[in-house]
Amino acid sequence: MPGQIDPTLSARPISGQQQEEMIQHQQRERTRSTAEDRVSLGQQEKVDETYGPGLKVASPYELLRNLVVKTLQDQGLTLQFSTDAGEVNFKTMTQEEAQALVAEDGYFGVDRTSQRIVDFAIGSFGNDPEKLQQMKDAIDQGFLQAQDAFGGALPEISQQTYDAIMEKLDAFAAQFEASGE
Repeated sequence: MPGQIDPTLSARPISGQQQEEMIQHQQRERTRSTAEDRVSLGQQEKVDETYGPGLKVASPYELLRNLVVKTLQDQGLTLQFSTDAGEVNFKTMTQEEAQALVAEDGYFGVDRTSQRIVDFAIGSFGNDPEKLQQMKDAIDQGFLQAQDAFGGALPEISQQTYDAIMEKLDAFAAQFEASGE
């Protein structure tokens, strides 16, 4: 076929010396690259050199705290709130303070948080056990919206809180059933 390029037309035979040099070069490249390659399984290895501006690396806790602070600021919400133990400031909160807040007996622990949500739901629906399903549907919707806001998944403590809420709402309704109301 005229007009096609044939790469073999310009090919020249390689001498034995050239072939030997190519093989040695390939072996040096393989040896050099394997000597420089590093693999770390299950551990983070400190990088000796960086390129570019030298980015700041934060701990997972700092990243989460910064995300929460930014989200609250974007929504125009205050970064301080009151608990029974006093004022808490998201900007200055330490990891230990955050852990204490979500501990079993903490202000944001499963029991106390679920109780606040149940009290709000019961009060919002007029203390009417007949509206139990409406309460549960509203809470389901709230949890689904929170899940979407957090990228499609919530931490395990959220599922535990949800389960505790549903148990407390069922207990609320059962007290009326037992009394015949």
